[in-house]
Amino acid sequence: SSLRGSKAPGRRDPRICRPPSESVTRAARARPPPSETNLGGGAMSQSHAPQLGPGAELRIGGVDLRIVGLLGEGSFGAVWCAKILRGPSAGGEVALKEILCRSETELMRAVMERKLLKFVTGPGVDLEESEVSRDSPALAAAKRFPSLVASEVEALGPDFWQVRLIMTKLAGKPLESVLDACLEELQMPDPQRSQLAQSGVKAETCRLAAASTCALTMLQQLAPALYHLSSQAHHRDITPRNVLVDTRGGAHSWGLVDFGLAVDSSLWRTDLLTHDIGGDGHYWPTSSWFVLAYGAHHLESYPALLHEYEHCLDLHALGVTALRTLMELWAPSHQTMDADGNGDTDWAQLSKMMRLRIAWSRFWEDIAHFWQPIFDAFSCGGAEALERLKSSYAHAGIHHMVSANLCALRAALRQLVEAASLPALRSLCET
Repeated sequence: SSLRGSKAPGRRDPRICRPPSESVTRAARARPPPSETNLGGGAMSQSHAPQLGPGAELRIGGVDLRIVGLLGEGSFGAVWCAKILRGPSAGGEVALKEILCRSETELMRAVMERKLLKFVTGPGVDLEESEVSRDSPALAAAKRFPSLVASEVEALGPDFWQVRLIMTKLAGKPLESVLDACLEELQMPDPQRSQLAQSGVKAETCRLAAASTCALTMLQQLAPALYHLSSQAHHRDITPRNVLVDTRGGAHSWGLVDFGLAVDSSLWRTDLLTHDIGGDGHYWPTSSWFVLAYGAHHLESYPALLHEYEHCLDLHALGVTALRTLMELWAPSHQTMDADGNGDTDWAQLSKMMRLRIAWSRFWEDIAHFWQPIFDAFSCGGAEALERLKSSYAHAGIHHMVSANLCALRAALRQLVEAASLPALRSLCET
């Protein structure tokens, strides 16, 4: 069954596949020791910080806050909603992320996350720029990613640090929860449905139009932002758990959070040989499954896989997220499938959509089947079990199966482009 982004208990995180014997990465060893690291200007504290919880008040980097409630938590820490108590932004809500770092590598991840949050609203970004259908990459990043407000790091003991990052709070809910709940807020607004109905379009096509528009706007808003981010880093953990969607007046606004697994793009070509495999396996490309089974050092013999692993991790994950959104928001009704063909149903479009659904179902079921044992190995902390699993995946050629399923998906999308009568659906498949 699908893990749907769930996490293993405790500190070990199934989003990271690290060989048990692997030492600190080359990038971390090349940086200053943690005692010399100050999060790029954030406050460095040695005193014990107050425990976080609803109603708690604290000061971080000159910003006075009151905790409102928990937004989310995982193996690396927790994210809280907080209100600013004083100053020009008093009363405004922000997000406060607390990260517990038990190694230099984990501390360097927090340093990297802070760097990216600061980069988002760098010089020359004007958030008041007039709205256009497609934002510039820099403006898209400023609107779709959280940005840094203040930060603090505290040494709690030998090889143990607490990092707190205050960032802007993006509107919306995790796409994962929206898909799970099948909320109607992602569907087409009433005026658009009425307009289509008046033009003779059936409810079946209205649902497909709504799902297509929803997934297309995700790509249109997040892809330029990721392009801007790629000059600094690769996110490596794009899933519906980290994608936020806000729906107002039938329009969708998308955001992306959690840069905890991001890597420096300028160092990635050399560091990918020693770095962890980050992210959720449901959203991995073929090259990530190859690296899991054989190791990154074998990529040099396969230029296409090396290029994909070096440049396309985020784009692939975003594409799978958009396709999952389309598939879960649209399903053919029994009335449509039982129709005799004399109605107004676009049968050419529907038949290609059904072909895409078959390819998607095969892909998703296989990926879930491959990923579940990895999740179980990490949740139980079994290093030996993981090594045996990797050997068995190499022997079985799992990456070939993933590649075949992805090829079937791409072929179905190409066929759908030719048959699609809905503009949003055609644009989505072409994207």
